[in-house]
Amino acid sequence: MERVPNRTVLAYAATEFPSAMAAIPMAIFIPALYTRDLGLSLAAVGTLMMISRLTDMLTDPFIGLLSDRTRTRFGRRKPWIVAGTPIMLLSVYMLFVPAPPVGNFYFGFWMITLWLGWTFIYIPYYAWGAELSTDYHERTRIATWRTAVNVSGTLATILLPLASSLLFGYGKALNESLKLIAFGAMAFSAVTVTLLLTLVPEPPPIVTDRITIWRGIRVMWRNGPFKRLMLGFTIGGIGPALAAPLYVLYVNQIIKEDLAGSVILLVFYIGNLIGVGAWALLARRVGKRTAWLVGMSMMILSQPWYMTLGPGDLPGMMAILFVGGLGAGSFVALPAAMKADVIDIDRLRSGEDRTGLFFSVWSLATKMILAFSVGIAFWALDLAGFHAAGENGAAQLWALKIVFSGIPVLCYALAMAIVWNYPITEARHARLIGRLQRRAERAAAQAAAA
Repeated sequence: MERVPNRTVLAYAATEFPSAMAAIPMAIFIPALYTRDLGLSLAAVGTLMMISRLTDMLTDPFIGLLSDRTRTRFGRRKPWIVAGTPIMLLSVYMLFVPAPPVGNFYFGFWMITLWLGWTFIYIPYYAWGAELSTDYHERTRIATWRTAVNVSGTLATILLPLASSLLFGYGKALNESLKLIAFGAMAFSAVTVTLLLTLVPEPPPIVTDRITIWRGIRVMWRNGPFKRLMLGFTIGGIGPALAAPLYVLYVNQIIKEDLAGSVILLVFYIGNLIGVGAWALLARRVGKRTAWLVGMSMMILSQPWYMTLGPGDLPGMMAILFVGGLGAGSFVALPAAMKADVIDIDRLRSGEDRTGLFFSVWSLATKMILAFSVGIAFWALDLAGFHAAGENGAAQLWALKIVFSGIPVLCYALAMAIVWNYPITEARHARLIGRLQRRAERAAAQAAAA
């Protein structure tokens, strides 16, 4: 299989940079801004974040299917990315730079609009990445670079406000940090989307047959490796989905540190960036499934140590974050590469190229579980009497520790059990691609003879 040029891979992966700059604050900082600083209740913010993701039940499969079947002289994926970029960036600005007073309607409206723009961009974008190569290891390379750029964007999210506060005295407060991040994401997005649209070729559909939607659903449901992979990934994803929006509260209430003035989170993403490369190298030796299982094991071993922390335990917090970041590096690039492999099974069985639809179903399932996770986390703390602003008693702090640290361990363990017997190896995938190529050759010969 021909290697995808480095220039193409980097131009494709670059779009993840502004995406990460916007996405990480959405998971970690925005809940704290709207509850702690702007006065919305924990239950209201959790519910609105959940509702905003539930709207994707309509938009994700619709955009995925349309993206697969779009035919323009610019390609299938590019028009959707062009349409979605201004929608997402406007939403980022409105959420990151709100003008108080801000109510529940404001927060909910712009959350829904944000995820609509995200769907327009990233369902076609991830499908495009899966189509750049059919090679087992090339797909890992593409997903690894994309993940590395994503982590780099996350590091920029942390370093930009820090550098600004040191140099100009602006960026220490949470609202100042988010304003800098919003403008940074908008500026980088203009550059990276231009690179994507001009330097990355969009491969034509591998298979051009078309089946009915209901038959396609039946074929998808019978794709056992896809169901196993999706279920393992989404259940494992509950862990970080529970912890991420509670991170600011955990540091404030348990460690007694001011998050805006620290770089605690930086060590997690440094470990994450190192881990992305390390797991990719391991995957070439032992396969994607085994490498991912090892990574999840590291997350299981590191997570319970958060329960031991208390006021002033900043070094311990940073050590746990670094080890957890190493393990988490396996959780993005490897499953993304595995997704592309299981879609090849569908191409063989359905006769249609439905990469966008598969990524939309994956995205939808993931969002539903993550949305309910955020809602459950905030509802649980609200029921325990936890206060985002102010002092909390021992019972409330233990509730925070259990949700932040204890429940994710169970999620990772269950995900490992589900993925344990995942069957797509490098050898099996090679046989699968061979069958697809032979069928394409027969179709071409029949067309030529006709």
